[in-house]
Amino acid sequence: MKGYFISHAHLDHVSGLIINSPADSTKTIYATKSCMEMMKNHYFNGQTWANFGDEGNGYLIQKYHFQTIIQQEETTITNTTMTVKAFPLSHVNPFESTAFLIKNKDDYALYLGDTGADVIEKSNNLASLWTTIAPLIKKNQLKGIFIELSFPNEQPDKLLYGHLTPKLLMKELQNLYTLTGTTLQNVQIIITHMKPPTHNYSLIKKQLATDNNLKLNFIFPTQGKKIKL
Repeated sequence: MKGYFISHAHLDHVSGLIINSPADSTKTIYATKSCMEMMKNHYFNGQTWANFGDEGNGYLIQKYHFQTIIQQEETTITNTTMTVKAFPLSHVNPFESTAFLIKNKDDYALYLGDTGADVIEKSNNLASLWTTIAPLIKKNQLKGIFIELSFPNEQPDKLLYGHLTPKLLMKELQNLYTLTGTTLQNVQIIITHMKPPTHNYSLIKKQLATDNNLKLNFIFPTQGKKIKL
């Protein structure tokens, strides 16, 4: 593992990194400025937790190199031939999450951190992201999209807290399909971030299958099982 991309600094996304840092190997942590500031100020600060980074407060253990990335600027991923671009997402507007577009030669994969639908968030972040990746889909270069789906359709809009339901996800993917003018069936859609209770998982899968009028290929990851894009 060559590095970590932090979409946002909520504890359900970074607690494993923090707790396991004493046993980890040297690598780079990539994040946007606002996210990196939260990591340095609230976690790796020498008080909440030892500072395993190379910036910030307290004694610097320097196991991790903190690399702040600028949105929509291509950044080389250290010790690889790959690059990454970051794009803003809305996760309870105005709180910001991040999408990462990874490039490997002529192929791409897109990972989205937590995000609400544009219509709920009063945002155009997803619309802008879809416009960016549509040409890659047309050229069959985008191999996979990792995207969250946290709640079943029964979750009230006011209790979504910047997340997606099957209905909202399909609406967003329909918007992407409209931009591409072509099928999305060659793009693997990897579903992440389903929230407990566990009985919701089967309900989310059922609702997504029912709403899948685009006949998309959805993948639900299993821990330890490789995903081939």
